[in-house]
Amino acid sequence: MKQQDPLALAVFGAALALLAGLLLYVFFSETPAPATPARTFDLVGEVRRQVASLTEKIRDKPAAKPLPPSPAVASGARLEAGRTWRYKVVVEPPTWRDIILTYRTQREGAGIGVLTDFVHAGGKMNFHLGTFAAGHPSHANTRFPGFFMHASYLPPSLKEGQRLAWGWPWQPARPGRMKRYEGQVARWENIQVPAGIFTAAVIEADLLYVEEGKVQARARETLWYVPKLAQVVKVVRDGRTPDEGSRRIVAELAEFR
Repeated sequence: MKQQDPLALAVFGAALALLAGLLLYVFFSETPAPATPARTFDLVGEVRRQVASLTEKIRDKPAAKPLPPSPAVASGARLEAGRTWRYKVVVEPPTWRDIILTYRTQREGAGIGVLTDFVHAGGKMNFHLGTFAAGHPSHANTRFPGFFMHASYLPPSLKEGQRLAWGWPWQPARPGRMKRYEGQVARWENIQVPAGIFTAAVIEADLLYVEEGKVQARARETLWYVPKLAQVVKVVRDGRTPDEGSRRIVAELAEFR
């Protein structure tokens, strides 16, 4: 009988032991369960259902209504030199008849000056009304014909409900003696006057004659102001005032050029 090599036997035995160990590990070890296809399917299905639901909600939701356009804001124009405005005027009691007030604008330095013709059945009068600029000292010399200066105090844009206040001294001018207008934009309307039809802001104002903090007299004045023309096209004053003898005065634009 042939003798075996001890080293070879040792190597062969170690290999058998290693193989047996591997077989036992594989046999007794718990193999991890494979991913369940059903779970993957459920997850994908759920995502699909959520997307479908969201798409349906978006499809069924009515489109958002666009916001209504903002109302047009009236924007005023600057009064230009070289223009002529002619108004027909009626007063009660009829102290004067066939009254025509004509205003002519002219360049005076950096500003606009206003020349005025006052014509009635019994005569004519010409005078320099003043400078068309808010707060100008020349406004203290005006009586009812000074309504032409109102536009110089009005903002370039007006809206319904807007409150306004302006004024100037009344004759004889002295400290604490003011003719003050406190008004409000009552509405916008189309107004017809002899010169045509215009879209105007109707400004209803209280005219207060104030001296040393006390109201000495008051009247009611309504203006129809046309921003496009930068001027009033009609004015109505009701009430007797210290600087006018008429109870009611109405002026309407008859011509503009």
